Amino acid sequence: MLDGSYGEGGFTWSEIAYTDEGQRRYEAFDILSDDPSLQCIPSGPGRIWDNPGSPIEIVQLRDRVDIRFEMFDLRRTILLDQTGHPLEPVPSTHNLQGEPMPTMGHSIGWYEGDQLVVETLAYAPGFITTIRRYIPHSAAMRSIERFYRDGDRLALEVTYVDPITLRAPLTFDYRFRLSDFDVVVYGCTAENAGYDDR
Repeated sequence: MLDGSYGEGGFTWSEIAYTDEGQRRYEAFDILSDDPSLQCIPSGPGRIWDNPGSPIEIVQLRDRVDIRFEMFDLRRTILLDQTGHPLEPVPSTHNLQGEPMPTMGHSIGWYEGDQLVVETLAYAPGFITTIRRYIPHSAAMRSIERFYRDGDRLALEVTYVDPITLRAPLTFDYRFRLSDFDVVVYGCTAENAGYDDR
């Protein structure tokens, strides 16, 4: 169980190099109308990993890895040792109501030595994260996550490649601490999360 916090030096990212289209989407972003997180939908994968203090549970099974995120009550299933992504991929992440989260893409994984490697594609257009920065991504984005132990922390290195919005790969590097708390129900639903701009 991870506590979702990384402490000093536990989170770094590379410089963002936008394409013209990426810059246009970035400049057009309005957090009050364009951030799906305000409706309990993750804007993208970084939105979940970037949320400090929100517990995360990772369970290794024979044929898959299950990840439970307290944030937005998400459940992500990463199938292992597949021959590739299906021709018509479906989201690997759902909420407690079983609703798919297309901004989180379709994931498959495999091991390279002691590292779990996860490839995700078939993202719906969104934003890699809406915490600290607002980084747009297109349906062409592909990501590679590498999980491994770093002392008493779980290391996660994520590389995002998007030919539509990014001129160069974007990398995020996390070091998560263990948690003393279980994942509990977050309770965010579209019905109770709407932003009232009056």
